[in-house]
Amino acid sequence: MSHTSILQFRTANCKNCYKCIRNCPVKAIRVTNQQAQIIEEQCILCEKCIAVCPQHAKVEHDDIPAIQRVIASGKKVIASVHPAYLARYGWNSIGDLEKYLQKMGFWQAFDAAQGAAVMKEEYTRLLREQQQKKLVISSNCPVVVRLIETKYPHLTEYLAPVYSMKQMHAAYLREQYPDASIVYISPCISVMSELKERQSCADYVITFGELNNWMKDIQEKPEREDQKDVYLSRMTAVSGGLIQAMQPINGQKYLSVDGIDQCKEILKELRTGDYADYFIEMNACTNGCIGGAYSLQQEKKLLDALIAIRELSMKNGQVDYQKDHHIQMPEIPERKFVQEETYPEKAITKEQFTHVMHEMGKYTKEDELNCGACGYDTCRAKAIAVIQGKAEVSMCIPYMREKQEDYANIIIEAMPGLLVTVDYDLNIIQMNKAANDLFDISRKKQLLGKAVGEIMDDYPIINMIAFNREIVQDCIYLNEQKRYIERVLTNDRKNKLILCIMKDVTREKESEKKQNRAKAEAVQMADKLAAEQLRIVHEIASLLGETAADTKVAIEELKQTILQEIK
Repeated sequence: MSHTSILQFRTANCKNCYKCIRNCPVKAIRVTNQQAQIIEEQCILCEKCIAVCPQHAKVEHDDIPAIQRVIASGKKVIASVHPAYLARYGWNSIGDLEKYLQKMGFWQAFDAAQGAAVMKEEYTRLLREQQQKKLVISSNCPVVVRLIETKYPHLTEYLAPVYSMKQMHAAYLREQYPDASIVYISPCISVMSELKERQSCADYVITFGELNNWMKDIQEKPEREDQKDVYLSRMTAVSGGLIQAMQPINGQKYLSVDGIDQCKEILKELRTGDYADYFIEMNACTNGCIGGAYSLQQEKKLLDALIAIRELSMKNGQVDYQKDHHIQMPEIPERKFVQEETYPEKAITKEQFTHVMHEMGKYTKEDELNCGACGYDTCRAKAIAVIQGKAEVSMCIPYMREKQEDYANIIIEAMPGLLVTVDYDLNIIQMNKAANDLFDISRKKQLLGKAVGEIMDDYPIINMIAFNREIVQDCIYLNEQKRYIERVLTNDRKNKLILCIMKDVTREKESEKKQNRAKAEAVQMADKLAAEQLRIVHEIASLLGETAADTKVAIEELKQTILQEIK
């Protein structure tokens, strides 16, 4: 991750996962050597990928060390706090939160709803002063802005040229406190992208999550007050809240959309001529900023937080346009947006496309499973990503599994030994060609699915399963085939299978029997010879008057030696 990166992945085990790609609304992720990396120039910073990553592989920009150094230097540091923090974490006023922040070294803290108040007035002025009615899309959500700039550049002219809450508030604070450092505290990291804009007056951005971790270092917790302050512009923290905080204009139509998928769908459907009198408030997060990525770990549940933001925005639930922040803003230039795609797609030829589809085993329409396991909605979208260098052929899990199975089957079929796989129910589930040739001489049997006891002795297999033995070796005789078979039985406990790896040793056994017969005949001849020799010895001994005991012992030893070799 470079020092300029806002969001990236550390090295992790991404093989066969691809959840980040499946959840990325713009597919701004590249996989190389089975490692996912965010394509930063295409990323819209919605944080969907890091929310679903099972490896927790996020690496994001961290401004806290730099802020702590500024505080240590004695410079004044001001916090601009997004109003979602007050509702989501149970604060009743910015004053309560300021006490905590001052213990951490901040000089002062302000509610960014001050900037929201100026922002909503700018939207109202823009809509009222239109010479000709046209579609206007809110530009407060940085994710929506990046989405339109990169994926729907033809709609950038309909983005309201109004700065975001954060930008407005930072500009105001910069004029009031020109020598201070400004830290914006946000429910998401997307506002970090605004630091690169020309009219960025904030110096640092930290998220709610980072602030919470930092606050844990406070030893003495300040007491909170029960008093609530109410400002209408805090409604901008929830979806539809901006429209509710704006004073309505006669003839103007308003529409609120939240959730990145819904925003994408609306942007695809927009035919600007048909919606010229609409102002569309768009929030990438469901329920608005209060549902941001770093609002997930909070003190208040969603329903309580939604109620709290209403109570902190409207007294007794009644809209009061006067009960709001009223500040004087410095003059700032009109906001500009990127007018073209930041990543134009390179041309793809039919030959390239067909080649990649074939590499993925997709030759016919039926081969295109469109299962989404690779992260892309269709096999064709995946093929395009491969050509663009964003994906690898090996990410097609069904194809790679089929390929591995085919390769394993080739090896199994080619092996000279016999292989029979049996499940724990003692049924045959796989046989290689060599085994099938041996056990199905007539080629008329259908052995798969049959009990293994029909083709060979299954007692050792039963014993193996019953006593959970890992490996057994034996030798059996097959009466029907008139064959001797040596077996090595292996217990695959994980898959509940018994692998029977066998070798036909009939030739060796027949040769051994032949040798044993020859040795037995030699013993018989030795016995016959010994008997004849003993008879002669007895005759000689009787003539000489000597014993033949020594001669008998010698011949008996010869006989035992021969018998021992047979054994």
